[in-house]
Amino acid sequence: MNEPHHIDALPYSVGAEKAVLSVLLGFPENYHERGALSREWFYLPAHAILFDVIAELMESGEGIELVSLNQRLLDTGRSESTGGASGLADIYGYAPAPNAFHKHLAILRGKLAARMAIEAATSIIAVARQAPEPQELQEVLGEPITAIYETMAESAPAPDTKELSRRFLERYQSLCKGKATPMGIPTGISEIDAALKGLHPKQLGIISARPSGGKSTLATQIFSNIGKTGEAVGYFPLEGTTDAAYSRCVIQMSGLVARAVTDPVLQAEMSGRSSPSKQETTAIQGAIRTLALGKFVFDPPRSSDIGSVIACIRRAHRKHGIEVAFVDYIQLISAKGMRTKEEEVSHISKSLLRVGVELGISMVVMSQENEEGETKHARAIEEDADWWVQVVQHQDRKKDNYKEHRYCLIAKDRHNGKGGWRLPLVLDADTVRFVYGLEEKPSKKGKEAGF
Repeated sequence: MNEPHHIDALPYSVGAEKAVLSVLLGFPENYHERGALSREWFYLPAHAILFDVIAELMESGEGIELVSLNQRLLDTGRSESTGGASGLADIYGYAPAPNAFHKHLAILRGKLAARMAIEAATSIIAVARQAPEPQELQEVLGEPITAIYETMAESAPAPDTKELSRRFLERYQSLCKGKATPMGIPTGISEIDAALKGLHPKQLGIISARPSGGKSTLATQIFSNIGKTGEAVGYFPLEGTTDAAYSRCVIQMSGLVARAVTDPVLQAEMSGRSSPSKQETTAIQGAIRTLALGKFVFDPPRSSDIGSVIACIRRAHRKHGIEVAFVDYIQLISAKGMRTKEEEVSHISKSLLRVGVELGISMVVMSQENEEGETKHARAIEEDADWWVQVVQHQDRKKDNYKEHRYCLIAKDRHNGKGGWRLPLVLDADTVRFVYGLEEKPSKKGKEAGF
């Protein structure tokens, strides 16, 4: 088979390409273990053509038989392109056993990712030379880089059952000896931690509520609690301002009523003072110091495009090593080329889950509910979420308790079996925190504070 002779050929591995094709020819049952393998994985045109024929035969149910395959190549005019009968015989006998099949697949995947990176860089340079608008440059950067990361994330061969058994026994023995705990990163809210066992890497969680129902409040409360323990956390708001999110964190950390932070003069007057108390200023200074010295990252995406959101998360992980990312909120993110909003949200949630798995971090996404208390486009979100906490409020507009907080519901829990649990947590609007309680009406003071 002909091979490229130019010095600056793109990355490829002749041996790995031949080995994979040889296993598919000699041990065709491995075709069903190929994963995402496609013709693009083969750099040499002859190898790509041969893979096409193998795929045609396997998908048609005819199976692989060397003489018939050679005749298929001749009949379709592709024999010369693949090196003829001698070239086919060379490939057929190249790998005498399928033992290293997945290892060779990983090599091909790595070479493919390298070629994709070079192609993306070339396209980026070409667009950048034309002095494009920021949005145009963002588009040419986002999609190919995400595709490269996704390709690279699957480059390692899947562990076999022996390896999985070994890892399971190690975890189990550590749990039995008290050397390990099923608790992930604690949220700092005992009711949620008792149900979910904290936040775990490579998992996607959803916090949902009706408009102004408290989803962002619950998110920043968990964000603040995690950051206070020394873990690096990132908050990526698409709604409101970064200053508003930061202010909410100061209120929650200080333990003061909201007005002491948002309107200290009025708070002092209502307390019969001419200025804020020393206790209040000390609490606020302590909260600011914690936020300044801790590993808190506030980074609003530059646009609502999913590529921009993912770029922010990757940057925060690379620069600050964040362990948990909070995205506020999913319905404000956009993705081009989708036919329906349901399809768009599904694509976005899957993209966020993939980047969480890729980076090994916990992803927490806010989601808005409609007026009926149902999460918008819930089907798409539910499929990908590992857990889902729903802020439940009274919904009857005709009653005085309309929008009154009732409880928080574990609407889904894939790993701990706590789906359907009602948590006694309601929003205390005075301190902008979710606290132990059921169906307590928010005070007028809290409403005046605007949270």
